[in-house]
Amino acid sequence: MSDQENHKPFSGPNNGHYRGEQIGNQYNGTGFQNAGNNDDDEIDLKNIIGLFWHNKWIIIAVTLLGGIGAYFYAQAQIPIYESNGTLQISEAGMRYSMAGSDLSNLLVSNYGIGMGSTIENEIHVLQSRTFTTELAQRLYDERYQPDGSLYPVIWTDYPEDSTIVDLPTVFSRLYGNITFNRMDRASNLLRISYRSPSPYEAARVVDLAIDTYSDVSTRINRSQARNAIEFLQDELVKVDAQLMQSEEQLRDFMNENRLVKLDAQAEEIIRTLATLEAEQQSIQIQLVAATSALDASVAELDRVTPGLAQQLTSSLAPRINQLQIFLAERETQRTLLLARNPELRDNPNDPGIVDVNRQIAGIQSEIALLTNELINSDSGIAFFGSGEGNVSTRYVDLRNRVIALQIDKQQYEAQFDLLTKRIGEYQTFFNDLPDNMIEMARFQRSLQISETLFLLISEQAAETALWEQTQSGLARVVDMSFLPENPVAPRKLILLLLGLVLGGFISVGFVSIREVLKVEISSIEKLLKKGFPMLAIIPDTTKHVKENFNGDEYVTIRGNTVSTGLIMVLDSISPISESYRRLQSNVVYSQPDNPLKTIIVTSANKGEGKTTVSTNLAIALAESGKKVVIVDCDFRRPRVHSAFGVLQEPGSMDVIFNNVNFESVINKSLVTNVDILTAGKRPPNPAEVTRSDKLRAMIRELKQTYDHVIIDSPPYGIISDAAPLIQESDGVIVAVRFNQTKSPELDLTIDNLNKVKANVIGTVMTAFDPKQSTGYYYSSYYYKYAYESYDKYHE
Repeated sequence: MSDQENHKPFSGPNNGHYRGEQIGNQYNGTGFQNAGNNDDDEIDLKNIIGLFWHNKWIIIAVTLLGGIGAYFYAQAQIPIYESNGTLQISEAGMRYSMAGSDLSNLLVSNYGIGMGSTIENEIHVLQSRTFTTELAQRLYDERYQPDGSLYPVIWTDYPEDSTIVDLPTVFSRLYGNITFNRMDRASNLLRISYRSPSPYEAARVVDLAIDTYSDVSTRINRSQARNAIEFLQDELVKVDAQLMQSEEQLRDFMNENRLVKLDAQAEEIIRTLATLEAEQQSIQIQLVAATSALDASVAELDRVTPGLAQQLTSSLAPRINQLQIFLAERETQRTLLLARNPELRDNPNDPGIVDVNRQIAGIQSEIALLTNELINSDSGIAFFGSGEGNVSTRYVDLRNRVIALQIDKQQYEAQFDLLTKRIGEYQTFFNDLPDNMIEMARFQRSLQISETLFLLISEQAAETALWEQTQSGLARVVDMSFLPENPVAPRKLILLLLGLVLGGFISVGFVSIREVLKVEISSIEKLLKKGFPMLAIIPDTTKHVKENFNGDEYVTIRGNTVSTGLIMVLDSISPISESYRRLQSNVVYSQPDNPLKTIIVTSANKGEGKTTVSTNLAIALAESGKKVVIVDCDFRRPRVHSAFGVLQEPGSMDVIFNNVNFESVINKSLVTNVDILTAGKRPPNPAEVTRSDKLRAMIRELKQTYDHVIIDSPPYGIISDAAPLIQESDGVIVAVRFNQTKSPELDLTIDNLNKVKANVIGTVMTAFDPKQSTGYYYSSYYYKYAYESYDKYHE
C-alpha cells in the first residue's frame, strides 16, 4: 500500500468518520463506546448526579450558610404574640314581639325593630371603620400597659422610637389587622384574634374588641328603636292636636245647638264611618312609611345596580295583586262587622269573626308563600343568581327588602282604595241626615277617629320605649382573651428550613450555571462527545511524584537525569504505567489492517502532556518488543531530550542542514529498543523546517529502520507547523489535559486536523483526577477504584 493511499480519509459504512473509528471504539478500554453519540440536548441524569456529587461540598457549604443566615435572621426578628377570644353571635329572624297590630308590623318592616342579623352581617360590623375607630380611641385613651410602658401600637417605631403617634395612625395599624373568623360554617361561634410584639397588648386588644362590639351592637339595636320612637312621637303630637281640636269643635257645636245625642241610625252610620276613616288613616300612615322606606331602598339599590329596582317592581306576580284585593275586602268586612257590633271586640270566638279571621289568615298565608317564592327565585333579577353564592349578602338583602316593601305598599294601596270606596258608600247615607245631625256626626266621627289613633300610637310608643331599654348586643362571650406565653412568629424552624432550601437552590443553581459556562474539558463525557475514541485516560501524576520523588521534576537514575514524567521507567508497575500500556494496546489494535508506524502526538495548546504521552507510549511499544524512535519535531519548544536526560544537540537540524546521517545523531535511551532523535539546534524559521522535503525524507528513512516512529509535534491548535508532518503520518493522537484544555480550542484543533485530512485515531486524557471530574460519578470513580485495586493486587 502506498503512502498516498495511507493518507486517504476512511470511507465506509459510516461516511464522514475517520479511519479506524469503529475498531477503535471497540478497543478503547473506557467502557463508554456509545457516550460520544449522545444527543447534546438530552438530559443525562447520571451526569447531573455526578456534577452535584463532585460539587457536594460547595452545595453543603452554601446550604448551611443559607440555614445559618436564616437562623440569625429569625433571631433578629421581634417576637410576635397572638391572643384570641370567642363570641357566640345570636342569630334570629325576629326578636320583637308586640300586640300584633298593623302599626307594629310597620315598625318591624320599615325601621328594622327586632329584625334578626346573620353572622356575616355582624362580621361586617366588626370589620367596619366605625368599629375600628372606637376601638382605636379606647386603646389610645388607655395608652399604658400594666408595666407602665406604652402599647407598641402607639409607638412611632417600635422598639426604636417610643414617641406617641396620633389617633389616625393607631386606627390604620388596627384596621384590618384584627381578624374575625367563623370557627365553623355550621356554628355561630366567632373567633377574634390579634397579633402584637407585646403579649399583654395582644390580649388587651381582643378584650377591648369584645367590649366595643357589645357596646356597638347594643347601640345599633337601640338606635333602631329610637328612630321608631321619634316617628311615633311626631305622629302622636299631630294626633293629640287633632284630638283636642275635635273635642272643642264638638263641645262648641252641642252648646250652640243644644243637642245631646244622635238617634240610633245616625249613631251607627257615624260609628261605622269613624271606624272606616280611622282605619283609613292608619293605613295611610303605614302607606306613607312604606313608601318612604321603599324609596330609600330603591335609591340604594339603584346606586349598586342601576335599573334593578324597576325590574323587580315589574316582576311582581299578578296573582299577588289579586290576593291583595281579596285581603283588603276581607279586612274591610271585619272592620265593618266590628263597627256595627262593638261587643264583638271582646268576643274573638264569635263565629262571624272567626270565619273572617280564617279567611284573612288563609289569604295572608298564600301571599306570604308567593312572596317567598318570588324572593327565592331568579324572577326579576335575570343577571343575578338566586343564591348567596352568586351575589353579595348586601345585594340579596336589598333585593328582598325592595320586593317585600313593594308588596306591602301594594297591599296598603289596595286597602286604602277599598276603604275609600266603602267610606263613599256610607257617606251617601250620612249625607241624607238632617244638617244639624250631619254636622254633629262629623264632629263625633272626627273625635272618635282621633281618640282611636291617639290610643293606638300611645300604646305603640310605650311598648317600643320599653323594648329599647331591654335591648343588648347580639354577642355572648364564650372565651375572653388569654395572655400568650410563647410567640407565634417568627417561626424559626420554618425560616431555618426555608433558609436551607434557598441555600440549596442557590448552590445548585450556581454549580449548574458554572458547569454550563465552563469551557474546560472537565469530564470524560465531555471529551467523548467530541466524537473520537478515547484511547486512554492517564491519571494525574502529581500525587505519585510527590509521594515517591518528593515532588521533584527530575530524578537521577543510572547516571541519567530524567523527567519524573517517565512513569514507565521510574515505576513500571504503577496504575499510571498501566494506563500507558492500555494506550499502547488501543493504538496497536485500533487499525489491524493498517499498521500505524508513524504516529504524531499533538494537542490544542501547550502544557497539555503531549511530550509525556509521546515518551511513555514509545516505552510501552518497546515493552511489546517493538523498535521505536522518538522524533522531537517541536522546534520551538523541544522537550524530549530533557525527558530522557540527553543533550539537545546534535539532532534533526544537523541531518537537515549539515547532511549528517541520522544514525550518527540518534541517542540511545535507558529503555531497550527506544531511541531518541532530538530537535538539535533551534532553527530561525521552524515552519520552513517542517515543510522541508529533507525532514519528510528523514521520517521516511526512519520508518524503514524502526517499527514505530513517534513524533512529538507542536500543539496544532495554536501552531500549524505540524501540517506537513501530518501528511507523512499514519495516525494522529490528540492529547487533552483534564480541566485545562478548553472545549473551543479543542474543537478548533479537530476542525483543522479534519481540513488536512488527518487520520485522528483517538484522544488521550492526561492528568485526570476523578475527584475533580464533573461528569458521571461512577464513570469517574471507576478509574479511581480500578487504580486502587491495581495497587492492592501488586501488594
